[in-house]
Amino acid sequence: MYYLLFIFYLATFSFIITRIKFFTHTGINKKILVGLFILKVCAGLGYAMFYLLPAYHTNSDSFRYFNYSLAETDVLLSNPMFFLKDLFNYGYNDIGNVFIGYNSYWNDLKTNIIIKLLAICNIFSFKNYFINIIFFNFLFFFGLIGFYRVMKATFNTKSLWLLIPIFCIPSFLFWSSGIHRDGLIFSITGLIFYFFYQSLQSGFTLRKNILMLLLLLLLFSLRNYVCLALVMALFTWFLSIKFKKILPTFILIYGIALLLFFLSPFIHVALNLPAYIANKQHEFMQLSGGSEISVPILQPNFLGFIKYFPFAFDMAFLRPHITEFKNVGYIPAIIENILLVIFIVLFFVYRDKQQKIHPLFYACIFFAISLLFIAGFTVTFSGAIVRYKSFVLPFLITPLLAIMRFKTKN
Repeated sequence: MYYLLFIFYLATFSFIITRIKFFTHTGINKKILVGLFILKVCAGLGYAMFYLLPAYHTNSDSFRYFNYSLAETDVLLSNPMFFLKDLFNYGYNDIGNVFIGYNSYWNDLKTNIIIKLLAICNIFSFKNYFINIIFFNFLFFFGLIGFYRVMKATFNTKSLWLLIPIFCIPSFLFWSSGIHRDGLIFSITGLIFYFFYQSLQSGFTLRKNILMLLLLLLLFSLRNYVCLALVMALFTWFLSIKFKKILPTFILIYGIALLLFFLSPFIHVALNLPAYIANKQHEFMQLSGGSEISVPILQPNFLGFIKYFPFAFDMAFLRPHITEFKNVGYIPAIIENILLVIFIVLFFVYRDKQQKIHPLFYACIFFAISLLFIAGFTVTFSGAIVRYKSFVLPFLITPLLAIMRFKTKN
């Protein structure tokens, strides 16, 4: 029965994708749209198969979320009001610190959102994990298409050179297609980019502002530092247009933000941002795994960050090293690192110097680099950095490819 139901839902959503204007107005051939969706679903199945392996299944968040969602589905069917209210309950003395990874409502919320979403999907999938993969990737598809539409509308680029880095980067495809937060976080981010771009073109309406605010709140609930980095990039994008000084505006605003970051503990003790970054690194150090990297403890002050910078850069941009073959899963990530270096070199060689660089380019690059350094200063495992870096790659590679002069528009 489940096999037939899986085929039915896959065919149904494939058909729906060819009828939704948000997708069809991209100009992408309907067969390619369906192919990209099926590719996502297949990657989601691969993700599930990987975490069904005995070595990884026990610690799989994805299957743990699904197991929790089964009881939540029963609650939803019997008491829907409690199901909704329970999302705002917490079992601690207070709501907790938004940047702390333990004993905090905010830390639990990111997991509870996925569990609640799975509980809703379970009604239609008859509590089948694999059918839920189709539902999740349908939601993920919106953000991917939203980001594609922004890039396509901005840059004079062939569709293929945008579809490949947005949909087909191996590590990103794998991590963003499974039942987890990554795909949903990217989808929300892509939609925010889309609505922000539309607002810049046609005006910031009340409807768009409310929609972007709700998406930002959801993004903050799922991964707060991504939300903060995104707001920073979009705000600077807006200012660069207003003052008509693109790169100087980005350098100035990010320079001020970096200064405020290190001054934050002197502004208020609760705003000690360097301490939160250092604490997150310490939390990673408490974990165990085969890909752990020996690094010094990050000290939460300016000098401490300066001393740790080479380790952060190495983790963010170079790991896993070409000599780190812990398992075959490292091979795509190592190849991606090499290709990223090649793309950066090609950007400087083949960039169309007659084409004025759009502020969207800098917004993507500064957003991506911000996230990479946050990961570099906090993550202490080569295996983990592959996942965190995968989210960033489309924002980094797509704009680089988009403004190289050896491409022409369709």
